[in-house]
Amino acid sequence: MNKIISIATWLMLLILAGCGDASPSAEEPSAQERTITLNLDITTRADELLPDGSEPDIIRLWIFDENDNFITYVVSSQNVWTPVGTEGIDIQTTLQTEIEAENINKNEKLKIYLVLNQPYADSTTPEYFSDVKTLDELKGKMFVLTEYKGDNKVPMTGEGTATFSSVEGNKIIFDASINATRCVAKLELYCTKRTSSSKLIIKSFTLNKVPDKGYLFTPVDNDIIDYTANRDLLSGNSGGVTIATSYTTELPTDIESVKSSFTKIDFDNPYLLENTYGDEQFVTEIVNPGMRYNLTVKYNFNGSDYEQTIYLPKIERNTWYKLYMRMKEIELDTYCQINSWTEHEMEVPAFE
Repeated sequence: MNKIISIATWLMLLILAGCGDASPSAEEPSAQERTITLNLDITTRADELLPDGSEPDIIRLWIFDENDNFITYVVSSQNVWTPVGTEGIDIQTTLQTEIEAENINKNEKLKIYLVLNQPYADSTTPEYFSDVKTLDELKGKMFVLTEYKGDNKVPMTGEGTATFSSVEGNKIIFDASINATRCVAKLELYCTKRTSSSKLIIKSFTLNKVPDKGYLFTPVDNDIIDYTANRDLLSGNSGGVTIATSYTTELPTDIESVKSSFTKIDFDNPYLLENTYGDEQFVTEIVNPGMRYNLTVKYNFNGSDYEQTIYLPKIERNTWYKLYMRMKEIELDTYCQINSWTEHEMEVPAFE
């Protein structure tokens, strides 16, 4: 009996010795000593090639497990953004953070939710995030429109999944990439005349049915949002804008090709909160007129004052809307009776 026990003991020692030769970096660390390291690449479109101070300035991350259980919240600033791509139209930063997560193993995936820049709860109060611990709380967060300092300074959000990459010592490495998209739309207005001899002065552009707030993540049309506000887009041009450009022939399908024949109307804040009430494009039959964006233009045409209202299509986040208008030479009575007093083209590209 003693002999049998002795043999078994030697066999056990041999097995343990064999295990000691294995490389520790090839094995998953035990739960007691496990640290998750997340390497995250964040990419967004650039409005221009990063002049000083134009890059996003705050990164916030919420990390959940596969079952949407909260793991941690990360805030980072002073990140270095660099142009990427052959044309330099994207900018990217890399963020590395360590996560204490004993129950996560390399076969699981981490869910990553991203907010860039500083959203505001009202015109002066930054939105508070450190108490957000559930996915429902995060997706319910809203923000108001403020004066942003460029396309890269508006609130942006993104979602991604981190997957296992490697094991280094007692660390499990997860990698992820997220594309950040802007939570606002951008509007540009262009005007021209039908004939060069006409005199046209744009007196005001007023945006109506403006939402008072928007969602950082998936938009929801509900009673929480109020659509009764107005915005004067030309508040800084009390004398109006004189239009010297003209385009006298039939407008081409590619309106961008004759862009130089239009005058761009500059206004302080070109950004719009989402308003998903509306159609995909301009239509003659207006649906939900009490909820959707409309634009009132007041102008002086050859010495006479006029006013028209244009209903905009559905306004969606991360979209750049360019509205081209041409004032025709027609009689005053006919001119005031129809909504087709403009020739317009709407382009809806992604932000560039």
